Amino acid sequence: LIRSAEDHVLDLYRRSDACYQANQKIGNKEDGSDETVYKMGMIVFWEGTVSEEGGRTRTLHAQHHTFIQAPLLPNPTQMLSLCLSYQGKWVTDFKRSPLLPVTVTLNMTNCYKGPVTVIVNANTTAGRSEGQKVPDTLPFIWSGMVRHRLELMDHVTTSIDLTAIFTQPGVYNINQISVEVEGEGGVLVPQVLHSVPLLRVDTL
Repeated sequence: LIRSAEDHVLDLYRRSDACYQANQKIGNKEDGSDETVYKMGMIVFWEGTVSEEGGRTRTLHAQHHTFIQAPLLPNPTQMLSLCLSYQGKWVTDFKRSPLLPVTVTLNMTNCYKGPVTVIVNANTTAGRSEGQKVPDTLPFIWSGMVRHRLELMDHVTTSIDLTAIFTQPGVYNINQISVEVEGEGGVLVPQVLHSVPLLRVDTL
């Protein structure tokens, strides 16, 4: 999944082994099962600081390509496709302004065959599904309207803007949002964000 429109990024990926593997056809399975296979070429951007002689430092920017292939197993309780959009790196002066507000957009797509009622609750304890390994990060708070209830028609995408408040530099896990679908009899079915979205805050 390549979201960058920069020509050099796409050009490097298209010449990589990951792109070649992602475009290869997958042979029939020996057991004859009709299992959907998920293929993805992924670009990972990274930066690093290199120390040189004389005490000078310079920052390197690069990209790494990898290929992922796995069976796509249906989850009958996962009715929504979830994604968080936000600026991943911030630099601020907390002495001048002690609070750093950051807009985090929750994108939701209804993958179910009918309309659903969605309940969103942003707090500092939600979002971590049982058994999910999440790195230890600093706490933060949500501000403004943190609870939403909405109807979402099938195959429709909608977005909700939330505001996170940070008070110190560090690395933060933004997946502190509970998303649930209201099922029959008012039973709430948790929806899982299959990633660990991190946000980094540096100080001047």
